[in-house]
Amino acid sequence: MKPIQLAKTNLHCPQLGFGCASMMGRSGRTQSLRALGAAWDGGIRFFDTARSYGYGESELLLGQFLRGRRDQAIVATKFGILASPQPAWKKIARAAARGVLKAAPFTHRALQQRAASQFTHHQFSIPVLQKSIEQSLRALAMDHIDILFLHAAPATVLQQDDLLDAMQRLVDAGKVGFAGLSGDPETVQLALQQRTPHLHAMQFPCNVFDVSAAANFARFTDGSSVLVANHPYGGAARIRLCRQIIADLSSRHGLDASLREKIQSLDNDIMADIVLNVILRNTGIHVVIPAMMNPKHIHANIRAVTASRFTSAEIHSIRAALAENPNQNQS
Repeated sequence: MKPIQLAKTNLHCPQLGFGCASMMGRSGRTQSLRALGAAWDGGIRFFDTARSYGYGESELLLGQFLRGRRDQAIVATKFGILASPQPAWKKIARAAARGVLKAAPFTHRALQQRAASQFTHHQFSIPVLQKSIEQSLRALAMDHIDILFLHAAPATVLQQDDLLDAMQRLVDAGKVGFAGLSGDPETVQLALQQRTPHLHAMQFPCNVFDVSAAANFARFTDGSSVLVANHPYGGAARIRLCRQIIADLSSRHGLDASLREKIQSLDNDIMADIVLNVILRNTGIHVVIPAMMNPKHIHANIRAVTASRFTSAEIHSIRAALAENPNQNQS
């Protein structure tokens, strides 16, 4: 994949990144390593993890995978969500839960709720920052992290000048390349609008129905902030709605014949092409990071970014059709 420069930084990578949220949580070691290998072989070089992912084991596994490859990769991690300590019996139970999920997918929501109870959010203090960065560097077996994000940060964190100054000191010390914020689009926009000091990377959820948020960000930045989109598929309900809208578009009177032919068969490859390029094409977003643990999905996403079947004009038409849908906020 062709690399791009990430805003006004010295970082370069392709626009498709790898989200590590499932690693050592919903996905075990073998599946995670298989997915990392498929992503790396396909040219993916941006890896997004967090101190809380896999109760700390996501960073550990990523560090093991990147051994000998570190200088070719961009690694982003996050702090601010604390995971409860995991004794050995809980790790065994977590592995068993993966088997239950495969056998009975309808249990997913119950397992998610149980897992969520083991995390404490909004832990944004200097002691937590200092402990988290040392734990992340140790787990990843690295001497520096390229981007450190505040994890799921509320707008109030933008007023914590002492914390933001402490993040900048990590940058000055060479332990972090750039500090950033991971949060909802409203908080990201506020951070950009008020030019919050020291934050030069922004991560936010962005799927085909709310891609307009990225266009708003361009009004408040001079291109110096790295923009990273996550959760591009937006969940099963949004994908079903997206498929329906595209199907309706294909039967619309006066639609260009070439576009009609391309979207008549909405297989996984075409959906990946639509979703990722609606988000990336001419929006100012630098990297999109799906959570993709199935090599088949990884390959489809790579093809979508490297060899899209759609012209920019066609992507514009699809984006407009999605934006005008009255049920776009369905979840």
